[in-house]
Amino acid sequence: MFPVTKVAIAGLSGKIGSLIAQSLLKHHPTVQINGIVRSPSKVATTIASNSNVHIHQADPSNPSALRKALANVDVCICCYLGDNELMVQGQKTLIDACIAEKVPRYIGSDYSFDFRGLKKGDHPAKDFALEYNAYLEENEKEGKIKGVHILNGGFTEVIFSPFLGWFNGEGNGKFTYFGTGDEKLDMTTMKDTAAFTAEVAMDENANGYLNVVGDRKSVKELAKVYEEVYGVTPEVQRRGSFEDLHKIMRETFQKDPSNIFAWMGMHYQYYMGKGSVTLGKDENERLGDRKPQGVKEFLQSWPRERVAMSYMS
Repeated sequence: MFPVTKVAIAGLSGKIGSLIAQSLLKHHPTVQINGIVRSPSKVATTIASNSNVHIHQADPSNPSALRKALANVDVCICCYLGDNELMVQGQKTLIDACIAEKVPRYIGSDYSFDFRGLKKGDHPAKDFALEYNAYLEENEKEGKIKGVHILNGGFTEVIFSPFLGWFNGEGNGKFTYFGTGDEKLDMTTMKDTAAFTAEVAMDENANGYLNVVGDRKSVKELAKVYEEVYGVTPEVQRRGSFEDLHKIMRETFQKDPSNIFAWMGMHYQYYMGKGSVTLGKDENERLGDRKPQGVKEFLQSWPRERVAMSYMS
């Protein structure tokens, strides 16, 4: 094995791709980055202007363009975010291009909870992970490439967003839950997830499923920390049992599967709350002295009136 010197980031212009690049450039200043994007103009100027960054324009469905960007690369990090076609077929095409160019490792576009606790159809928005990963595992068994998966629970910014359903930032804030409200939820900020991914990318021996956890808090604990940080008492409401939630989320999905924001949050609440996708032991030590941000520190970094929109920043 040789030290990692060149990293490809597919989807460099997106939020996670940009954060990974920033972390690599800051903590590994000699690394070369091949950024793969559809639109070079969307890459942040601070990244694109760095002499260590080389932008390659390539459509996810164009194998030859992808192969050019992957030549002599030590690891490919996928940061795709989009529809099922991109997340499944797009990743399969990227994996094939990596294999053709003999890229040793592929870091999939997961950045989520442990989807291995799901079956196809359980959480429709996560079916892509099961499908592309099955393809990656087939190629891994044949010795063609090694798969790497970054698991961080939910992004802390998204846990506090309005569309997952646990938190509403209006007034003094409101937290709602199904179950007991004491179920622990894994969460990590986008920045810390990206920093962890960067360190994994630079470790040529890092393969398989790797966990990073910024905090583990129940909804009731989130409400307590919120009150402690902001000095206001949020409303906390139980909406029913997990059986109630399961019935509502299935009915909502069956009514209009195309309206993903109507049902997606309920699926996160159900499977994260039930513990089906809970992370195992974390490997936070990969970050060295950079301790991942806990919920208290996260909230302290945001004005109360903006925390619900932090995922958009």
